[in-house]
Amino acid sequence: MSEQPNAPVSPRGGLRGILDALIATPQAVLGVLVAQSGPSYRKPGALLLLDAGGVRAGALSGGCLDAELEDVARGVLASGCAHFVEADTGSADDALFGSGSGCGGAVRIALLPLPPAAPLRAALRALADSAAALQLTLTDDGAGTAILGAARWSWDGSGRSTDAAIQTSLPPHRIQPPPRALLLGAGPETPALLAMLHALGWWVEVQEHRGRWTPRAAGADRLHALAPGLLPASAHPPLAALVMTHHFEHDRAHLAALATSTIPEIGVIGPALRREALLDALPPGLRLRLAARLAGPVGPRLGDGPEAIALALASALQQWRIAHQAGHD
Repeated sequence: MSEQPNAPVSPRGGLRGILDALIATPQAVLGVLVAQSGPSYRKPGALLLLDAGGVRAGALSGGCLDAELEDVARGVLASGCAHFVEADTGSADDALFGSGSGCGGAVRIALLPLPPAAPLRAALRALADSAAALQLTLTDDGAGTAILGAARWSWDGSGRSTDAAIQTSLPPHRIQPPPRALLLGAGPETPALLAMLHALGWWVEVQEHRGRWTPRAAGADRLHALAPGLLPASAHPPLAALVMTHHFEHDRAHLAALATSTIPEIGVIGPALRREALLDALPPGLRLRLAARLAGPVGPRLGDGPEAIALALASALQQWRIAHQAGHD
């Protein structure tokens, strides 16, 4: 058996949290931060999902705009028409009578209706299983287009499909898909690491062939029982892989397999001397293919114990994610 069914996972954040909530929210409103000047909590392209009960997932402010956005979203649900909200948290009036957020910047947020058959809803579902970014373009009345690879969706201001041409002067936004990681081994730090990565919006698969260790990976999105030296097949290779079996020969076999992969970021836990010993145990050709991609130790030294190690690993993965995303925006 090469993989086991996924078990219940820890709560997800980021785009993954929004996409998960979208499935369970048939009548929703999508908030999109379309413009920003000065300091703000989020940058253009950030998303928020709301329904009649309020915010379901995501955040566009530190909470200071939630009440206004929830009120406007209920109006969008009632009318079926998009609405734009503008807030200047740097004005004197805002300090006295407004949100009092203290960010000091101005934002413009589109609140878009997402009826059950909304093209934008379909585009976001496709993004959940994509390796490419979604290009989102909106007009001043909430109509727009979404492009993902060869697929294209268009909608009017009510969120419904349209064949009409979309004309706008607003710049498009690139929405990156949820990042993916592969953990090779399920050590004591795995439960905490899974929780942290899920909170950050990652899709995480774990490969562990040792039965007594697999309970530590119960929260993984997918659990593979492949032996070291084999990698799980995937339509979308992960952004990063962490070799973390705490067993020298298992780690060596995993690194040999990763050397021939296209995964751009690879880490092995443990000190630098152990990383060098693992590399020395590989054929020269494989060492050369790993050299530019392999990090070890992974992340900053944040203390001893599984939770501190998990925090360091999550920090490194998130830094790799941001650097990778900057290179593709």
